[in-house]
Parts: sequence; C-alpha cells; structure tokens
Amino acid sequence: MSLERGVRLGHYVLGDSLGAGGMGEVYLARDTKLGRDVALKILPPTLAGDVDRLARFQREARAVAALNHPHIVTIYSVEESDGLHFFTMEVVEGQPLDRMIPDGGLSSDDILRIAAAIADALVAAHDKGIVHRDLKPANVMVAADGRIKVLDFGLAKISSDAAQSAASMATELQTRDGVVVGTLPYMSPEQVAGRPMDHRTDIFSLGVILYEMASGRRPFQGASSIELASAILRDTPPLISDVRPDLPVDLARVIRRCLEKDPSDRIQTARDVGTECRELARQGPQTSTAAAPGHTSTENGSGVVRQDEGFRVAVLPFKCGGGNADLLALADGLSEEIVTGLSRFSYLRVLARSSTVRYVNQSGDVRTVGKEIGARYVMEGSVRQAGSQLRVSVQLVDALTGAHLWAETYDRRFQPDQVFAMQDELIPRIVSTCADTFGVLARSISDAVRGKEPGQLSPYEALMRGFGYHHRLTPGEHAEARDALERAVEQAPGNADCWAMLSWVYSHEYGHGFNPRPGSLERALVAARRAVDLAPSNHLALQALGVVLFFRKNIAGCLHAAERALALNPLDGSNEAIFLITFSGDWERGCALIERAMELNPHHPGWYRLMFSFNEYRKANYRAALDEAVKANVPGFFWTNVMLSAAHAQLGEAEAAHHAVRDLLAQKEGFAESARDTIEKWLDPQLSADLIEGLRKAGLEIVASQGGHPSRES
Repeated sequence: MSLERGVRLGHYVLGDSLGAGGMGEVYLARDTKLGRDVALKILPPTLAGDVDRLARFQREARAVAALNHPHIVTIYSVEESDGLHFFTMEVVEGQPLDRMIPDGGLSSDDILRIAAAIADALVAAHDKGIVHRDLKPANVMVAADGRIKVLDFGLAKISSDAAQSAASMATELQTRDGVVVGTLPYMSPEQVAGRPMDHRTDIFSLGVILYEMASGRRPFQGASSIELASAILRDTPPLISDVRPDLPVDLARVIRRCLEKDPSDRIQTARDVGTECRELARQGPQTSTAAAPGHTSTENGSGVVRQDEGFRVAVLPFKCGGGNADLLALADGLSEEIVTGLSRFSYLRVLARSSTVRYVNQSGDVRTVGKEIGARYVMEGSVRQAGSQLRVSVQLVDALTGAHLWAETYDRRFQPDQVFAMQDELIPRIVSTCADTFGVLARSISDAVRGKEPGQLSPYEALMRGFGYHHRLTPGEHAEARDALERAVEQAPGNADCWAMLSWVYSHEYGHGFNPRPGSLERALVAARRAVDLAPSNHLALQALGVVLFFRKNIAGCLHAAERALALNPLDGSNEAIFLITFSGDWERGCALIERAMELNPHHPGWYRLMFSFNEYRKANYRAALDEAVKANVPGFFWTNVMLSAAHAQLGEAEAAHHAVRDLLAQKEGFAESARDTIEKWLDPQLSADLIEGLRKAGLEIVASQGGHPSRES
C-alpha cells in the first residue's frame, strides 16, 4: 500500500518513499511536534490485522527501541493513526551496503571496518537477549560520513505471513511464526531447517555478509529457493583465499569459521568476531611473512622471513579464591594434569609448567601473557566454592586475537575426600574437548593454515591441514591434504605424525573412494609402518596402522593396533580405535566406547550417533535404528540415507524407503553399482548382508560385487 507525499499520520507529514520490504513500506516524514525528519515504517495490513501478533510486535519493537548504540538505527516510537500502525526511527543519509559491494568485493580495510561495526551492533543486541534473525546487506546502512547503522533488529521475528511467489522466495522466505523467518540467502542452516536458534544464527548471517563483501558474490547459490536452501544446508563455499588471495589469511579463516554449519563450530560470539576484525585492522597489510605472537621468525633458503608455525599451547595455573588447602590442591592438580593430558597428543605443542608457574599469583591480559611466553593458545581456569557447591570454570583463548575459542563451567558437590575422583572426571572432558581430532585446538589450527597453498605449508602445517580434511570429508579436501602431506614427508622424513596422517589419507582413497590411485592400501601400510617405526608410542600412528589393517581384512592385527592406541591415550575421544573395534564385530563394547567419546567431547561429529543406528539395525530393531538415524541429524552424510532406506523398508514403510533411496542416489550417483563393495569394505559380513537386503526391499537395484576387496594380509 503506497501513500502520497503530503499525507498526514498524526503529527507526521509523509515525504518521499524510501523503499519497501517484508516489514512494510518506509517513508521520509516530518515530525511537526519536534521539528525533525524521521523515517516512518508502515506495518503490513496482515500484521496490523492480527491483534496478538501486533501486540507482540509492539513489545519487540519497544525492546529494540531500548537499545542505545552508535551502530544501531534508533527506533523513536511505535504508533497508530487512521487505522495504520507504524514506527518511527532515525534517518540515515547514505545507502544500504548491498548497493556498495562491487563485483570483485571491497578492500580489506573496508571489509574489516564494516564487519567490526556490525559485530559491535550484534554484541549490544545479543547482550539484551535480542537476535536479529534477518541480518543482510540491505539492513546495513552506510552513512555519507562512513558510519555504519544496522536496521530492523529483532523485527524479522514478527514478519508477515503474506504469500510469496517462487521468484521472491529466492530472496525472501517467510512462513508462520516459529518456523522459518528471514531472507533465505543469508539464513543459517538451523534457520532454514526450522530448528531452534540462538544468537549464533546471526554469526552465520554475518559470515555470509563478510563473504559477499570479500568476493562480490554470495557463498551459496541456487536457481530456486529449494536449491538455495539445500546449498546452505550441505555445500561448502569456495575458499575466499582462492577468490581473493590478496586478503589476509586470517580474514579468510574468520569468514570460514562464521560459516560453519554446526553452531557449536562457529565463532561463538559477535564480540569475538569484532575483536578479530579490529586486530586484523591494527596489523595492517598481511603477507605470509608476518610473524605472530607465539611464533618466531626464521629465514628459509631464499632469505625470506617466514613464520615458525608453532601454535604453542599454554595452561596457566588455575586460580583459587581463599586459603582452603583442598581447593588449592584441586586447582593445582587440574592445571598440572591438563598439561599432562594435552601432552599425550603428539601433534600439540604444549609448554611446560615451568613456563607458566610465575603466573600463579599474577593475572593479566591473555594476549600479553601469550606474547610473553610464546603461546598462541592460552587456557586459564578458576575454582570457586559456595557452601557445599564447587564451580570449576575453564576457557581457551586465542592469544593472537583475544578471541574466546571455548569455555565451560562444571558445577559439582564439593567433597574433600573426592578431590582425585573429581580430577579424574573433569580432566578427560577438558582435554578431549580441546585436543582430540575434532577438538577446539585442531579445528582452530587447521583453520589458520587452511588458506595456504599445499606447496607453501611447513610439515607441521601440512599435518594440521590433514586434520581439516577429517573435519570435512570431501574429495577436494582429500586431494589438498594428500598433496600437502606427501610434500611434508619429503621435507621431514622423520615426522611420525605426518606419516600417520598420510597413511590415513591413503586408506581413505580406498575406504571412501576419494581420488583413488593404484596401490592405495599398499601405500597406506608403508606409511603407517614408517610412523610406528619412528614413534612406537605414538597413538596417532597406531590408529593409522589399525585403519589400514582393517581395510586389508587383517582383523587380528587391526584390533591389536586399536587396543594399543586406546591404552596409549585414553583421553582421546576421537580415537579411531573405538570405531575399528565396533566395525570389527564387537558392537556392544564399541558402542559403549562411542557413547563415552560423545560425553568427553560434546563437539563430536553427528555421525558418531549414527553408529547406534547400525547397531540397532544389526539386532533387527528397525524402529530404534530409524530413531537413532534421525537423532544423528547428518542428512548430508550418505550413510544416513542408507540406514533410512533399509530400516523403512524392513518396517514395510515403502513410500518413506523409496524417498530415502532417491535422496541416497542424489548424494551418491551410481550407488546401486557400488553399494555392495562400499558396504562390505566397512561392515562385517552378516550386517552387510542384512543391510543389502534392506536396500533391495527399498527398491535399490544392487548389482553383484565388483570383487575389489583385498584378501587377508598381515
């Protein structure tokens, strides 16, 4: 509904139209009472006609109006006149960000300046419990003097139910309250899927904006709303470092972390995004030769200074208030045992306690401490008591940026005679969450080196790039990791970790069919044995050996290596040994180990739970198998649709089984031809036969075995 210039609404006189959107039409208006110009937004009739929704909107708008921040457009009032409901807000003379992004993207300085301002606006809102839900460049105004203002905080929650055409759905997606609300290209995966959301949905949307500012294009593409939604849920966008190699490597890392599908894997707060952006801006133009806190500079053969990629980890002495001897002992024991636990992971460079002991009675800025002791990552914690209750708080901080990577609080009943038992319970959780394959440190380090070309990586960086492949099991990631690790073992033939990771990658040529070359398992076995010879007590090497022996059907040798790997590092929640034990046939023990691993590191991949679905299917508990597959919530993992297809078929649910088969074939074209070989690579003969039977009942026409399995070997 458009209104003519000069129309009066109460004491406001309308001027020119400033635009329209899902939340209504906006006009420049003159407030005749206060003698000032305002922006006046008239709400859609569908909203104004619903009493309950209107009342809720008014409450939300008043909450947003209470925000007072230089980067948030101020809402002045929520009013009604002549049957029209509207609100007034400050006028920003400038243009929306979406009209300012050129085809090739903005400069690094502009990206960091704008992103930091948006992040600051989000911090102010999130601290008040307000989530934007519709963050996009069109809602970011850039004033003529360069100031940044964010519009429509929290208002998308009450957006219109008006029907949308298929064409507009590609830009805007609006449904009933509590389901999906927002602008589709900028939605988080949880928003697209209609799952519960928190402030981290805005972090994802900010990541999309960052990507668009950096590249000039959106990270997710689709010819229709369905294709676009599917891309957001499943696709990994092209690396910013490939599109804009001139941008800082750490900016590419920040963007990628904001765009993680799982909210727990993203940068957790807008405050941390803003901190990273400001730190990058302070550093100025970056190249691969810039040294960072915790790194020392050395010269390579060409005389060019480069980073020592140490990524060292320090654990500061845990703080403890008061003089209770038992609490002091607990605090000291926690910090000491965490250092010991982290040191079990050969790929982490953990500073000895002698480097941090001087901070037992000192406190200071983590970035300063990190620089003083040469640590990129700093863990700090505290122990406090209130009556019979004890609270242990732990956090891990990136000393380069000051960003909080992880924090957790553990509340327990305090019993002085149970101090050791409490340490034994908490330390594995803290260590595994930070240190295992899917832990905070491995993710952060692999993200930090992700933007480099394989040929530019040092052996240690190549190793951590290999962990990044495990976080995203795709052929492209596999090829990059393999290239980097092959170079690494040429440069550092005595590095057991690199040989172990290379063996793992070679095994996946066979197990996952990624970029296969002749002799995959032979190369994997040579690399694994080299790793074990170099470091017989390296649990990563034993895991790699167990994997290749499993695929070579040497189950006895596989289980021997698996048990040794478990004994060497019981704190590793991601230890591949637990899956080798499971797939080798000991499902009850294996599933118990997997459940324990999920408790140790809550950031485990969703496919861990899918193992429970296999176990229930094995026991012919098909309904329970379905339930576990749904709980796992990994729709992009083809094994999920294998389980859904077979279980639905065994239950006689033909339509659901056929639908799952269609999804399976869309994920893995030609699976009917490779199904038997793929399944028999991973599962024992009886479960393989049962699963193939279920897939056939589901309508998948499985062809005979291709005969590609190796014979039993030692």
